Formats: sequence, structure tokens, C-alpha cells
Amino acid sequence: MPQDSIYYHKPGGLREYIKRISNKSITIPQAFSTYREIRVLPSKFRDMTVQTLSDSSNLMQEFSKVLTSGMQPESKYRLPYKKAEREKELIESVAEVYDIDKSKAQSKVVTGHYKDPDSAQEFNYAIEVAVAPRKDLNIEKHAGEVEFIGNINSTPSIDGGEGYFTGGLFRFKDRNGEIREAQSIRGVLYNCGFTASDYYNRSRKKVHSVVIINLKTPCPDWLGSAGKTRVDLKPYADDIAQTLYNLTKKIPSYHERRKRIEDDYRPEPQKEQEEYMLEFLKERYKAIQADPSMKIIDRITQRGACYRVRPKMIEDGFQPRKNWGITMKSLAASINRLCREYLHVDREALGIIASPRAIMLYKGMSYPVTIDNLKALALNGVAIIIIEKEGIAEVLADRAKKYGIALVHTKGRLTEYGKDLIEAAKRAGSVVGILVDYDVVGEGIAKSSRTKTPRIGITRDAIAWLQRNGYPDLTEADVEEEYTPSEYTDNPYLKHKRVELDSIVAKIGAEGLWKYVMYRLEELGPFNYTREISMPSYEKLYTPEMVDMKSYLSDYMAGILRKAEEITDSELTGVDGLLDIEAKENKIRAKFGEIVSKDLGIKTISSEIKKLLKWLPKVLREEDDDGHDEK
Repeated sequence: MPQDSIYYHKPGGLREYIKRISNKSITIPQAFSTYREIRVLPSKFRDMTVQTLSDSSNLMQEFSKVLTSGMQPESKYRLPYKKAEREKELIESVAEVYDIDKSKAQSKVVTGHYKDPDSAQEFNYAIEVAVAPRKDLNIEKHAGEVEFIGNINSTPSIDGGEGYFTGGLFRFKDRNGEIREAQSIRGVLYNCGFTASDYYNRSRKKVHSVVIINLKTPCPDWLGSAGKTRVDLKPYADDIAQTLYNLTKKIPSYHERRKRIEDDYRPEPQKEQEEYMLEFLKERYKAIQADPSMKIIDRITQRGACYRVRPKMIEDGFQPRKNWGITMKSLAASINRLCREYLHVDREALGIIASPRAIMLYKGMSYPVTIDNLKALALNGVAIIIIEKEGIAEVLADRAKKYGIALVHTKGRLTEYGKDLIEAAKRAGSVVGILVDYDVVGEGIAKSSRTKTPRIGITRDAIAWLQRNGYPDLTEADVEEEYTPSEYTDNPYLKHKRVELDSIVAKIGAEGLWKYVMYRLEELGPFNYTREISMPSYEKLYTPEMVDMKSYLSDYMAGILRKAEEITDSELTGVDGLLDIEAKENKIRAKFGEIVSKDLGIKTISSEIKKLLKWLPKVLREEDDDGHDEK
């Protein structure tokens, strides 16, 4: 028998459940016998009646809290069957009522988990879907027609179940990666080719079919009147829509398609060089569809994408029209357009990021660098790394967070605010380093701070260090490129060549670059971690006996004040006029204080504590020697 759970309730739902219990003289274990969390019910509530619980809002809060802290919600829907067997059974069930083509029929059982972001409500659910083409109707006359049967917990409504799935927002991703939306199941089916409208492309209409959906949920949130014709589909809508779309793709159309154009990305690019980039983007798109975590783990910049394409271009003998610098710039500028035109997504969906603005990245948060927050930002982290490009800061952010390091990316050259931040961080005792490309602009940025600031990369020495520390096959030729500097330099190498941070990441990954940054930072230490690492709170170090004493005092106080709290709660409910809150709180505090001062138990406790304090070890002050003096 399926069990109930405290997690199934929305805010106020627990109180409503208790309110509906007619016999409030029964005990809490009797009232909640079907709840899984009853196994962790504290002894305090085992003999308590529902009436006592419902009369106190404090007890209600405590009751809910001890149950949720005592047992975590179930993380997975427990199916009473094997999915594969149930999917076959769904098709057989449809075949008992309709003349269907079982060889073309499709079915799927999907389980899901819903957690309300605004409350403690959390539960699991299952969705059973079957789509079956019919053989008993004339295809010519009935193309696109569909009979829909909807069930909630295996029970249909009087209208066949369609009313259950009316309303809401259904979103699903089509085979091009584009998000589509519909306002009902009929709208989803329309997008899947089920419509009798003459305006719909006849060749794309699906053959007439039967669609069955069974939503199995412990929390059907009924909407409307007592007829219960509709439920709140928000927790399930996207899973229903995506499952339905995936199944209907396999249902034959009115005319079998001679080819599927959805996966055909063959439009001719405008420039020959864009063909290489388009091929790379297509391969990356497929890889991310298979493993979405790549968008984070293998995040790259637009320039980084170009550096991954460039080796293939060189291998094929591609010759830039002018030079590689102009070609790389042109390729980077084309990425977003190619993504939209041929993959129908933005570059961010492929984990490719740009460099539009300057911010500090620290502990997973972003802070714009302004004149108003310079001093506050300077206190962040045990070290601050100034990085020329946002994209590089983004790919290093998770690694920096682990060590309490703040990253500040600039839009090219340092602004006055950036220079102010560097000086403020130095005054605060932080370690500061600059990470820039090895080119003329990078050299200029590294030298532009008001006082000398260590440059921690990238240089030709960095490449030599990486060769000795885990990347023996890395060569300068792998990461360098020819360019014409926009400014004068007396560095012979930089007059014709440069090495960008993006090219390093493209070759050895962000982990390789971070390994070198860590090496350079540790040369600049030591680091002050007093602001980053917190001391444990004293209460967490209490012995069991100390915890018991604290709990005893709290429980005793709650016991002598319980009746006064209940009376006060009732007085504060349904107040006719407006209250001066501060005055009322002072009055309540005085009233409770009088109760406590007159209680004989409190007097006994206070007297015993006073005696005990005379015999306890002396409190160690800062001016005392190490160790406690005992009386």
C-alpha cells in the first residue's frame, strides 16, 4: 500500500489535513498511521492527541520540523513493475479496445521528482504514455486525427480524461534543439502532427492514432470545483510533453517521409573558412546533447573554439586571405550566427562564451567593479587574479572558488577602477597577480598597474614549465600564431608572434592552465586564510552532557510557558484593530518573565546552577596563561 508523506503537503497543507480529522481525541500515531515518517516520531508526540497538536501553532511547527529532519524525502518513484514489461502491457491494453498496428505502436514509462522551490513540498511521480496507430479507419479521410485518453492514478474522468490535461504550459525540445511551447495536450499533439486542419501540411500529418497518458502521483493538486476535472500540471507538464513528442516522432506520417530534413545541416556557408567552424559546432552540439555537463566542464571562449578549429584548417592546407589574426577574428565573430542559423540555438547552449564586461567572480557570485564597492571587493579572497578576458575567468572560476581566490576580468586594458582595486587589495594584505596573453597588449596591461604587480602568465617560460609538469608533448608551435602588433615592441618574438590564453586552454584544457596559475601564485604567498576559513561554533563542540543540559533548560522553559503561549496565540489571531508591535512584544515579555520568576522549578534550577558555578573551572581569558586553573 503506498504511503503518505509529510513532504507531500504544500504550505498550510498539514494544518488543513489535521483540520479535516473529525475525531480529534485520537493520538497523533493513529491520525498519521499511513505516513512513512511516523517511524521517527519523537516520544513527545506519541501520546499527544490531535486536539492538543492543532491548538498550538508552535507544536505544529515543531511536529513538521522533527518529521522532516528525521527522515529525508524519497528520491525515486518505486514502480511496482519492470518498465519494459509495463510498456508492452500498455500497448496490449490499447489493442484490446482498438484495432492498432502494434508493430508501429510506441510506449514509455518515465519517472520524475518534483521539489517546490518555494516550499518544502517534494514528491516522486511516474508517467505512462502510449501512442498507437489505428488500422480500422480510412487513412485518406482521417489523417491527423487522434483519440486522447487521460488518466490520473489510473482513473479517467467523465470526459475521457482530456479535461485533466487542459491548461498549463507544456514545453519540449524538438530534434533541432529548439524549445517549443503549448497550452494543452492538444497543442502538443498539434506540434507532433496530429491535426485534421486543412492548413497543416498534409504530408506531415501523422496517421490517425490513439494516445493514452496515465499520470501516477501522490499529490494530484485538483483545480476547479468538486467535479475535479483538472489538476495543476506544473510539476509534470514538461516531462509529459517531451515524452509524448519523443514517441510521436516514431509514428508514421500520412506519407512516409523520403528523408528527414530536421537533422540536415547542409546550407552552404558564406565563406569557405566558416565550413570548418560549422563542422566543429555540429560535432560539439551532438556531444553536448549526449552529455550536457560538457557545457560546464569543457566551457570555452569564442577564441578557444577558433583554436580548436585551426589545426584542422592547417592540416587541410587552408591559407588565410591576409593572416591568421584576421581569420581568427572573423571566425570568432561568426560563431553565434552559425549556431542560430544552422543549429537554432545560441552559442551559450554549446558552452561557448564571450567577453563583454568586467566583473569579479568570487565564491560563485559576480560583482561589478565600481567606485562604490572597491574597498569591499578588495577584501574578497586570499588572492585576486586580474585576467584580461572574461572567457578565461569563467573557465577558471570553479577551480578558483575551491581555494578562496577571487578572479577579476577586464575588458582589455585596466580601467582606473581596476587599478584602484589592485592597490586596495594590496593594502588589505591580499596577494595580487595579473594573467594576460603573451602579446604586446598583454605586456602593456601587465605593466599598467600603479605599483608593480606580479605577472603570473602567460609567457614562453610558462610553456617550458608545462612541458616539465605533465604536458611533455606541448610545443610553442601548438599554441602560437603569427600576427602584426598594433604597437611598438622591442621583444623580437612579439614583433611577429603571440600566444593567447585561449590557445593554451584549447590545447591542454582549463585544468592545465590552472595548474600553472597555482604554481605561480604559490610563489607569491604566503596567504591569509583567516577571512576564508571559519572556526567551528562553540555549540558544535559541546559534549553530549552539555547538549543535554541545554536541551533540558529549553524543554523546561517550553513546558512552563506552553499554556501562556497558547493563550497569546489565540489573542493574536483575528485581532480587530491594529497593534503597536513593539509595545505588545514588551508586554508579552513582561508577562512571560513573571511566570518564569514565580516558578519553583526555575528557582531550584537557578540555585543549583549558582552552587555549581562556584566549583566549575575558571573561564580562560585572553590575558590568562594557557590552560585552565581549577579551584
